[in-house]
Order: sequence, then structure tokens, then C-alpha cells
Amino acid sequence: MTTPADSAAEKTRVENLARSLRRVEAQKRSLEEWASTLARAVTAHERVARDRQAEREAEREAHLVEREAHLVELRVRAQELAAVEKRLTRTLESQSFRLGHLLVRLTVAPVKATWWVGRATRRMLVAVYRLVQRIFPGRAVDRLQRVATRGQETTARRHEVLDLPGDRPVALVDCRGLSDRARDEVWARVAASDQPARTVVLTDDIDFTGLCALGLSFEYLPPYRAGTPWWLDEEDHNRWIEERLAAMRLGYGVDENS
Repeated sequence: MTTPADSAAEKTRVENLARSLRRVEAQKRSLEEWASTLARAVTAHERVARDRQAEREAEREAHLVEREAHLVELRVRAQELAAVEKRLTRTLESQSFRLGHLLVRLTVAPVKATWWVGRATRRMLVAVYRLVQRIFPGRAVDRLQRVATRGQETTARRHEVLDLPGDRPVALVDCRGLSDRARDEVWARVAASDQPARTVVLTDDIDFTGLCALGLSFEYLPPYRAGTPWWLDEEDHNRWIEERLAAMRLGYGVDENS
């Protein structure tokens, strides 16, 4: 015969067992959800790995195709170069080419000889010209200078430099290499000075209109130009300029410090 105490204990055990079952079911559902999440993660990782592998395979195939196309292009170019070299070799070894080359050499030889003779003649004329500048008197040198520079647009008509008034030495003002603005300012200062008639302007510009308008005397010293027949190089031109300046100082009575 069951007592009330036994019934209460049995009831308590049943309740505990029910709670245990519910807890087990909850844990089971959690495990199932975790397993489902893990399966989805593994599936996604495998899908990403498969996609990456497919991309690498596609890139490798594209690289192989590109490499094969490049090799084909290289082979084609090598064949073309070999064909060109073969044709060139046949042309160089042909009798017609050798005959044509001989004719060209025979035609060019007199031209080269003429060029070398002209070059030697020019150097000899330059040497004679320099010697004449040192030996001949000033009047003859001036005439020779005008004749020698006529073909280079360097014929400078000196403006009243031979009839400068007064007994005091002439002052030389060097305006070579200046910009147009600076050159005009120097010319204006010289024209506005006390004795502009006693000043000779050194210029390397072939336009003498401004100097003539101001009534200034001038000497033209041509700048160096490569290929001109009267100067072998820039050093030779500079030496000629120095000799010309020395002759002008001596002719005009200019002091070296002016």
C-alpha cells in the first residue's frame, strides 16, 4: 500500500525526468543547429575553393595560350628574317650587285676627291687670309675683309669711323650678345652721352638701322657660324675676333683699359 509520501516522491522523480528529457531535447536541437551551420560553412568553403581552383586553371590555360601565340609569332618572325637574310645574301653575291657597287664607287670617287681638294683649298685660303691680315697694311686688309665676307651677309658699312672728330681716343662699347631691349638701352645711353661721336659700338647684328638713326659709329663683328668658309672652328673665330679688336684699338688709338 502506497503512502502519500511515496506518491510525492514518485511525482518528484517524474517531474525531474521530464525536465531532464526537455533539457536533452534542447541540447539535441542546439547540436543539430550547430551541425547544420558547420555543414553550411564547409559547403561554402568547398565552393570557394572550387571557384579559386577554376580561376587558377583558367588563368593557367590563358597563359599557355598566350605563350603559344607568342612562340608562333617568334617562329614566323624568325622565318621572315631568315628569308630576308637569304635574299640579301643572294643579292650581295650576285654579279649585278657587284657590278652596280663598282659603278657607284667609280662615280662617287671623283666627288670625294673634289670634296677633299675643296677642303684643302679652303684651309689654304684661310691660312693665306690670316697671313695677309698680319702682313698687309690696314687699307688693303679692310678691302679684303669686305670682299671675303660679302657672301656671308657680313658686309658691314662702317658709319663715319674713318672721320671721327677730335683728338681724344675713341671708346669702344661692346654690345654683342645682348638682348634687343638691353642693346637699345645701351645705344640710347651712348647717344645721350657727352661725346657720342667719339664712341664706336661693337655689334654682331646685321641690322644697322637703329645705329644709323642714332648717328652712332659702329664696327660689325660677325658671330660664329658652323660651316662658314673663313673659320675652321669656334676657336679660330675667337682668335680672329681678338685680332680684329687689336687692330681696331691700334687704328682708333683706344687704350687697352677702355
